[in-house]
Order: sequence, then C-alpha cells, then structure tokens
Amino acid sequence: MQYVLRCGLPITALLIACSSPTWAEQGGPWRGRAVLVVTSEKSVPVADKEKHTVSVTEYDGAVFTEVGGAFLANARYQVTDLTDTSGMVSGGYKTFTDADGSKVFARYALKEMALPVLKGEWEFLDGTGKYKGISGRGRYEVHVVSNTVLWDLLEGEYKLP
Repeated sequence: MQYVLRCGLPITALLIACSSPTWAEQGGPWRGRAVLVVTSEKSVPVADKEKHTVSVTEYDGAVFTEVGGAFLANARYQVTDLTDTSGMVSGGYKTFTDADGSKVFARYALKEMALPVLKGEWEFLDGTGKYKGISGRGRYEVHVVSNTVLWDLLEGEYKLP
C-alpha cells in the first residue's frame, strides 16, 4: 500500500500536469478583421516597358479576433507589400504584435485582384515569445476603401507547439 502511495501518486500527479492545457498543443481556427492605413509608399519605374513599376508599401493598423479567443486579439498589425506591375511579385509580409510584445510573422501572396477586392493566401512563418514555433495558413480578403485605407479579413488555422 505504501509503495502504491509513494510511486502511484507522483505518477498520477505528473500525468495530470502533462495533460493540462498549458502543456498541450494549442491551436485551431482563427478569423481576424483588421483595419490598415498606408504609412509609407515608394514606387520606382522600370524602363523595360510603359507603366512598369516596382513598389514597396507599408501599412499599420490593428486586427480584431472574431474566432480564436485571445489569439492575436487586438494586436498591432503591420504589412509590407511588394508589388511588381509586370506580375513577377505580388505579396509581402505581415507582422502581428500582441500586447505583451510577442510577435507573429507571416508571408502572403496575392491570388485574385478585382478592385476594390484583393484575395490571396497567407502562411505563418514563426513568432517570438509565446508565439515561438507557430505554424498555420489561410486566406485573406482585402477591401480597398481609399488610396490610404483598407480593411482585411484573415481566415485560417494556427498551431502552437
């Protein structure tokens, strides 16, 4: 009996601790709605043909989580967009910064453009702090409101180690 208490209780406690949500992998569906404003824009003409330009545009804003609980809820949302009007590049990078400073980095690619709506796919690359090792992917739909304002709907899944 003492052997069971001495060995069995610590093993049971360890099993309970390891099965708690803090030790379990986290993840699931996520949907965020965001607003962004242009903070800088640089466009350079390319001389090979008329109206060919390459541009870098930076956006800053916030994302509000609709599905996914506290994941990236009210996070700062920054986008660096790379566009080549010849079609060689149309995508960029997204950075989400949580209130505690933890970051998530994503890459995206434009798949459809029917202004004022742009559609594409994104993929989480990695993160810092509590988001280190994140993975996931999904789709986005951007609605251009004006030359300097847009809103973005992001839907997909995420997984944290």
